Amino acid sequence: MDLNSERFFDRKWLLWVVVGLAFVLGLGIRAYDITDPPFDFHATRQLRAAVIARGMYYQGLEDAPEWQRQQADMAWHEEAIIEPPVMERLAAWGYQLAGSEQLWIPRSLSAIFWCLAGLAVWLLGRELSAADGGVPAIFYFLFLPYSIYATRTFQPDPLMVCLIAWSLWAVSRWHRERTTRMAIVAGVLGGLAIFVKTVAIFFVGGAFIGLILLGAGLAKAIRDKQVWLMGLLTILPTSLFYVYGLWIAGFLQRQLSYRFFPSLWCDPAFYIRWQEMATNICGYGTLLAALAALFLVRDRGKRGFLAGLWIGYGLYSMTFAYHTLTHDYYQLPLILVISVSLIAVAAELLKAIAAIEKGLWVRLFIVLLLFAGAAFKIWDVRVNLIRDDYRGEAAFWEKVGGLIEPGARVLAMSQTYGNALSYYGWTPNDSWASEGDINLRVLAGASAEDIEQSSYAAIEHYDYFVITKVGEFDDTPELKELLYNNYTVFAEGEDYIIFDLRP
Repeated sequence: MDLNSERFFDRKWLLWVVVGLAFVLGLGIRAYDITDPPFDFHATRQLRAAVIARGMYYQGLEDAPEWQRQQADMAWHEEAIIEPPVMERLAAWGYQLAGSEQLWIPRSLSAIFWCLAGLAVWLLGRELSAADGGVPAIFYFLFLPYSIYATRTFQPDPLMVCLIAWSLWAVSRWHRERTTRMAIVAGVLGGLAIFVKTVAIFFVGGAFIGLILLGAGLAKAIRDKQVWLMGLLTILPTSLFYVYGLWIAGFLQRQLSYRFFPSLWCDPAFYIRWQEMATNICGYGTLLAALAALFLVRDRGKRGFLAGLWIGYGLYSMTFAYHTLTHDYYQLPLILVISVSLIAVAAELLKAIAAIEKGLWVRLFIVLLLFAGAAFKIWDVRVNLIRDDYRGEAAFWEKVGGLIEPGARVLAMSQTYGNALSYYGWTPNDSWASEGDINLRVLAGASAEDIEQSSYAAIEHYDYFVITKVGEFDDTPELKELLYNNYTVFAEGEDYIIFDLRP
């Protein structure tokens, strides 16, 4: 799309004030009540990261009690490696700078990364259309309620989306300049995004391939050394990590076992639930408007760029079909795809308004509408954040964990797969296979009977069995009978039972 001949934000001071204030508000709402324990959003995922970061931090904490260092190290190394622990390492460095372990540090980093991604979206607007189209896009990107909740959390996804966004800006800039410097920048940023979380390859690769193929053509792209340079830099870091993790150290082999479920592709319910997940988060009308952007972009390369993003999202959701339906934060990259697509839609709309109305008051009115919409969303989020206080939940896990001596072998039927007990209770543990875990393994080809038998056989190898899912325990009469008939109750409260499994 060509640069607009009629600029809506024809006064630079207004453009900078709007953009600057949007980022201040976006970061401010994400920082609100950020010291609350991370039970607000996918606590299992956040506490898993917290356990790993603590282990890294205590590894170099010489003045900590020896039992704490041992427990922190044990809990860290019991966690399976899913992707390179980049956010966890950043958190550990932040703890060292602060002089203590503070979970608000990595959560604040996630908020900052998301706002930096918003800056990339705005700059990308200047590459796809003009800076005007990027302004409404960043309002959607920063103030969509789900994005506020999900991007103040301790997990790698906000950093991944940030790096994807900047790699998209860099490749768009390379498309315009065709310099080796921008090819290197685009390749490095894309490679870092994929290294942080491998699923980024669908978005980085989709946009890169779409832009290159439709912008230059396959024959020309094959002969272009800069294209090969970008491709090499994009895949190199993660390729080295996977070669080491799969074939040298072997720690990634188990993770690949429960990732791919092509059998779901044949189930119509998968597609219904997929669209429900996406539209509930992003908005049905917004999703349709973003798809319409494919027909508003006149430049072939840029149209291929947007089409590649959408195709990448489709392949990503199909590849990780199970997680598409069960992990809503897997839709975070979709927010970026929609925001980038909305640039073209917003640019056309603002261009039409600017062609009709020249006055400042019209521009101020549109700006007021944008901030009014943002203010309503900010207020709703603030009310929800201040209403939920999780400090009592953290105290509960401290109490339960405090009943068990350090170094004990613990099995747990517990919320968050035992991560809350491990983190707040300083009690590393193995999680009892829940019904959801069994269903997942059956979907992958395992036998439910074999899983149950191995679970029961493993009980005798532990010192304690901690039950905090009391309702689920009551619904498992075979396990309940086994424990009460063969072992003693070590401690019991309203919401927990601890069995002593030692002879």
